[in-house]
Amino acid sequence: MNRCLKIARIAALCIFVPTLSTAAPFTTARLSKVVNDVRISERSSRALTATEGQTVTGASTILTGRNSRAELGFPDETVTRIGANSVFRFKSGTRNMEIERGSFLLNVPKNAGGATIRTATVSAAITGTTTMMEYSPGEWIKFIVIEGTAHLTNKHGASVDVPPGRMVVMRPDAVNFPLPVILNMGRLVRTSRLLDRRAFGPMPPPAQRLIGQSLTGQMQLRRAGELQPGGVIVRGPGFRGDRQGERKPHQPDGRGKLPPPGGHNPYGGSPMPPGGNMPPGGNQPPGGNRPPGSSGP
Repeated sequence: MNRCLKIARIAALCIFVPTLSTAAPFTTARLSKVVNDVRISERSSRALTATEGQTVTGASTILTGRNSRAELGFPDETVTRIGANSVFRFKSGTRNMEIERGSFLLNVPKNAGGATIRTATVSAAITGTTTMMEYSPGEWIKFIVIEGTAHLTNKHGASVDVPPGRMVVMRPDAVNFPLPVILNMGRLVRTSRLLDRRAFGPMPPPAQRLIGQSLTGQMQLRRAGELQPGGVIVRGPGFRGDRQGERKPHQPDGRGKLPPPGGHNPYGGSPMPPGGNMPPGGNQPPGGNRPPGSSGP
């Protein structure tokens, strides 16, 4: 019996090891889109103006200026879109990406091996997922899952799973993660500059299909009365609308500063109420109604 169990375990390893080996590491990427001021620095060299079609490596750091954006395409069809005022790089020989500051969208195809997004304090492991993230060092982290699921961890050992249509907003140094809150997926897709077809063109067809399924699923839940809109409104990185320019009550002045300590602050690690609804007079997320990347494009 023991010998049979050992044979079964060896057979299982033979099945699973090749699957893991198919996750090819990132080595190079093609700069498929450049909007306005995009520069590339190789290690410690001076940053030079980037051009569409340029090849970047793990030694490259991509820097975007005001009202600027960039798109990277990897050989396995992973797509990264970088928002304004951002500093981004990936580590050659791994599937790790790092955002030093700013915002970006990441789409990793199913069965491509996933990827890990790293900041100084929080990491996100994703597999076959479309996500958005904004990181402002010392102020806030916003992480959105459009389709798929992500697993967040921090340097304190805390973790949380983020399902599609949810967002985590927190201080970078928070000990615990707040509960993910529900966001308006339709508005996010309509208003995000990182999903703007005019600037970037459409997302890859598989990603479009999965995003559409995520949108349809949320719409069906809302129509069935099983999903109530939360108190957090997210319009997507680089909000393109809001001609009125109005701010909601209890919202900061638009400069993106966090609410002061005290009271119920769900963004310092305390759980949000079920369904993501804010308590009467509660604090809005960092930056108020501003989406990831809205300080840029």
